[in-house]
Amino acid sequence: MSYARLRSRLLRGRPLILDSDVAASLGARGCALDGPGSLGAALFHSEDLVREHHHAELDSRVDVLCALTAETTPRALSESGMEHRAARLTGRALEILAEIAAASPRAVAVAGVLGAEQITATHRQRFEEEIREHAARIAVAGAELIIARSTGSRLDLLFCVAAAAAQDVPVWAVLDPALIEPDLTRLLRSLSDAGAEAVLFEVSSVDQGLELLHRAAQAQVSIVPGALLSASAEALRGFPVELSAGWVDRAVELTEAGARIVGGGAGTTEEHTRELAVRLGYLHPSLVPSSRSRPK
Repeated sequence: MSYARLRSRLLRGRPLILDSDVAASLGARGCALDGPGSLGAALFHSEDLVREHHHAELDSRVDVLCALTAETTPRALSESGMEHRAARLTGRALEILAEIAAASPRAVAVAGVLGAEQITATHRQRFEEEIREHAARIAVAGAELIIARSTGSRLDLLFCVAAAAAQDVPVWAVLDPALIEPDLTRLLRSLSDAGAEAVLFEVSSVDQGLELLHRAAQAQVSIVPGALLSASAEALRGFPVELSAGWVDRAVELTEAGARIVGGGAGTTEEHTRELAVRLGYLHPSLVPSSRSRPK
């Protein structure tokens, strides 16, 4: 299991690099993404482009590759009239990544994504049932960890984290600034209690990221901090933005402030993660993993 080999780096050495905004990357490759559910449908209509994206991220030397499972629930795929393909496309998303990771000469973790920002819950009971079912599908399909995203509220995010943790796989939670409470300590403790091993602050500026990382350190909650930095302050998920001269400097500044996982947020593409990996490689030219440093 590749993630087991990478996990000690949550505490020391070179920070783990997560891949970029997949919707923006696919859009830059000409993949048609025209609304809720289209990211999941891309697995059916544009598998070659999906593979190209994952290979490009692998060549960029990211440590964690994310499968396109955020929008392979029946609810999400119903937007494209493909709800009957939910189980098959979820399995296929992880199957593609497993093949790519298996051919890599270095350790690369395969993550499933649970929760989609554009897909809202219609009925609470049905929402919870679908999240549980989808978490189980992702785990059975071979995900080494699950990244939980908000579907619109803090309670939904906590439910996604708990549903993922119930599958006995590590869980990372992505925390949008809109969900952050004045009492960040309570929120981080709730995420940790629900089963999150790490929290990824999705930020649009380095100042915002630095503030959140500082507050997380003061909270002293047993949860690993990370950050996903947008391509620009105005960037939106799914819309690619060219790499700016200072983006890598800002991302590295977040790692120096304590982010143990770092990656591209809204608008980023494989170019962002490639340049970030090169810079972190210079800063951390060697790494000796320590089994004694593994998080509990």
